[in-house]
Amino acid sequence: MSDGDGARLIAVRYARAFNVTVIGIVAVWHAGYDPVIITRGWPMYDPAAAVIAAWLLLAAAQAAGAALVLRSALDARAARALAAVTLAAGELAAAAYPPGAAISDLSWASNTVGWTGVMLLVRRPFREPVLFMLVNIGGTAAHMVLDGSLDHVAVTRLITVAYTTAGVQLTFAWLGGRLHGAARNATETAGRQAAGRARAAAEEAVHAERRRRYEYLRTRVRPVLHGLATGRMDPGDDAVRHRVALEAARLRRLFAETDDTPHPLLHELRACADVAERRGVAVTLLGYGDVPPLSAAARRALAEGPLLVLAAAATWARVTVVAGRGEVVVGVVADAAAKVAADVAAQPGGPAAPSVMHDREENRLWVETRWSPGGSP
Repeated sequence: MSDGDGARLIAVRYARAFNVTVIGIVAVWHAGYDPVIITRGWPMYDPAAAVIAAWLLLAAAQAAGAALVLRSALDARAARALAAVTLAAGELAAAAYPPGAAISDLSWASNTVGWTGVMLLVRRPFREPVLFMLVNIGGTAAHMVLDGSLDHVAVTRLITVAYTTAGVQLTFAWLGGRLHGAARNATETAGRQAAGRARAAAEEAVHAERRRRYEYLRTRVRPVLHGLATGRMDPGDDAVRHRVALEAARLRRLFAETDDTPHPLLHELRACADVAERRGVAVTLLGYGDVPPLSAAARRALAEGPLLVLAAAATWARVTVVAGRGEVVVGVVADAAAKVAADVAAQPGGPAAPSVMHDREENRLWVETRWSPGGSP
């Protein structure tokens, strides 16, 4: 692992740890500390039902927010909606405080509202937690104005409480935002690197495939073209015509491998059949069943035996592709010479090694190749 990868992993882990920490603070404060204050001052609240409703509303907003945060599913709309519910619950609780108790041992909701806002808005721009805290403190100040307790001493106490509580909460929100920003950047960087590696792998595969095709052209097609061009090969010779037809079919199949079609194997076999049809061979191509996705190597192995038969067919050929029960079978029957059977049987063995049968009396050659996923090349 590189130093950059280690740093990104640390950032992601710290961001997750921060989420768990803030959720823990909210849970302990609301489920542990707030009930103590509420129980101790219960006779002083009016109406007391507003306190219970506010506590339950806060608990619901906290539970929903914590679940979304832990699943990384808290989007901007949900965060702002839950933050609004949290502020409303804080105002509902403050409405039940006795006059002059907006900042006292009875005012349990303000701190809980602040920590809940940190949990909900930590991944939002920092201005949103700041606005949340201002609204929370402004609500407290409004209640003090309404009950006539906002004098010079109360203003000093309000500033002190805002500095100590909201200041700590905003510091947490700022640190959490930085951690989440680092984790987000790490995730985006990792995604870009993965995409780059995928592109590099694809380019390497394309390059390797081009080299394979060039090597094929150099070793198989070039000698034929050179022989015809220099007169060393006689186009009137049956063996030369057969070789030309065979290499032409292989070239067509090679070109067809890169075509984007829903049925690549049938498409490549059709390309081979086209070459035979241009020689006057009547070719029938039939397909049964849904052919599963096959690699180019698997399609090549399946088609090589039938390709040899099509290149040697005299007047007719029938190609059949059957897919089912976890295998693909390609069979071809044609009026081809017996010597082609030996050429087909000489093909390298493997997952799609051909089965060959030749009927001498009717001069009919049958070749079949089979492929199954367990033997995929």
